[in-house]
Amino acid sequence: MSGLFLSSGVSVNADSTMERMLTTVELLRRKHQFRGYVHLKILPGASGNAIDQAMRLATRVSVNIETPTAERLGKLSHRKRFHEDIIATMKAIKQYRDNHKTNCSQTTQFVVGAANETDREIVRATDRLYQKLEINRVYFSAYQKPDFDSGQDNEQLSLFPDLALPNKPQPNNKFVREHRLYQVDFLLRKYKFTLDEIYFDKTDNLSLKTDPKSLWAQHHPEFFPVDVNRADYEQLMRVPGIGPVGARRIVKARRESSIKGVEELSSLGIRAQVAGPYLKLPMKKLPLLLEQAF
Repeated sequence: MSGLFLSSGVSVNADSTMERMLTTVELLRRKHQFRGYVHLKILPGASGNAIDQAMRLATRVSVNIETPTAERLGKLSHRKRFHEDIIATMKAIKQYRDNHKTNCSQTTQFVVGAANETDREIVRATDRLYQKLEINRVYFSAYQKPDFDSGQDNEQLSLFPDLALPNKPQPNNKFVREHRLYQVDFLLRKYKFTLDEIYFDKTDNLSLKTDPKSLWAQHHPEFFPVDVNRADYEQLMRVPGIGPVGARRIVKARRESSIKGVEELSSLGIRAQVAGPYLKLPMKKLPLLLEQAF
């Protein structure tokens, strides 16, 4: 056993359930001397004492935000309070981390598509979580509703009568949508993109056809082509087909010799067919006979 993920539904109330969960983790830590990874769910509305104890015992804690706004959460639950239970708990976790300089990290998760929210709403909320609450990681989970035509039980769907509003992506695109949100998340966290550099369509959703980094490149032709042998790490990271690992490999390879063509890019693990049109590469020397003709 190298790690534990511990979560629970609420039984009686948040603190009563948290007490049982914390007792379990404390038993592992104290009695069994378990020093491995523990991810502990903190229930919305948990007391400050429960949060403090969780932060002392766990490697990572999380409170699922579920939706980007209080209005959207109201479509899913009349029991959870967005600001009082979820955001306040996240703030308490951040306060503990600031005061105690702990390595315990905080994550959260959106359920994508359950409350007819737009991608713009989710991305804005994600950016706020990183900027204001210093969340370590945001996750996205596509909501999967029963299919009327499949004969599945539709009891769950009846709880959400407004799921089929106009700006909701088609069901067969729900996992593409989830993937696009993860791509945007990486742009914000790893590629130093800002919220203003993320493009949305007329319905305030991300493109299902074009990834968000390529879409930015299409809107900024003045930035390209990027000189593969002179561009710094941050400039290389803006090129479609080049990620953090590829950018580091290019910078390292240039210390030994210049990069002469797409073949070398491929050998470095770069998606050369994607990146090539956005890069300035050295001109290949003309064959000797062709040179003589001139």
